[in-house]
Amino acid sequence: MNREYALPGYIAVALALLFPVYWISRLGVGGASFEEAFHADVTRLDAWDLLFVLIGVMEIYLYFSLRKLLQERLQGTLPAAVLLLMAIVVGVFHATVVFDLVLAIGPELTPGMEDRLVVAAAVVAISGLFVYAVLGFALSIMLLLPGAESPPLLKLFAALLMACCVLQFTIVFGILNVALFPVVLLLLAIYFLRGGHQVEVV
Repeated sequence: MNREYALPGYIAVALALLFPVYWISRLGVGGASFEEAFHADVTRLDAWDLLFVLIGVMEIYLYFSLRKLLQERLQGTLPAAVLLLMAIVVGVFHATVVFDLVLAIGPELTPGMEDRLVVAAAVVAISGLFVYAVLGFALSIMLLLPGAESPPLLKLFAALLMACCVLQFTIVFGILNVALFPVVLLLLAIYFLRGGHQVEVV
């Protein structure tokens, strides 16, 4: 095991466990519709919001760690640049917790203003998910290109990440990522714990 990448590996395992716990709890609140569940989530502040922020921090850390690992073995910088953009988009997506703060502990707002803030939070979140899917799809292609001498584990990671992105594009089937994305994270964990041996993308 490469000790330098042991921590990202363990964090990827932890995130694979926390990710479905959070999203299953948020998407299945009392059988409410997605709109009702989203409105209820944005207009209150609780421990789940702390977990939401923690998940974002962990995911950003993983992308920076993967970026560093690939940079050590890449002659090109494009995959590293895409990973940087993915980390930024994840940061923006999870920064939507600011809307929760404003609506939960900010000054009292009129119903109209509250609804506009909820809509703004939805726009930022949905836009972030779409941009992430575009970037993740692009990264997957780069790692799967014939000229990219990626090891089988990294290719499998890229293939499943691409599947996640396609599901996210459909919106309706994006909910399946609650189960699929943790598998992607576990593959990433194994890749980190192995130290990314024999990785070369040209």
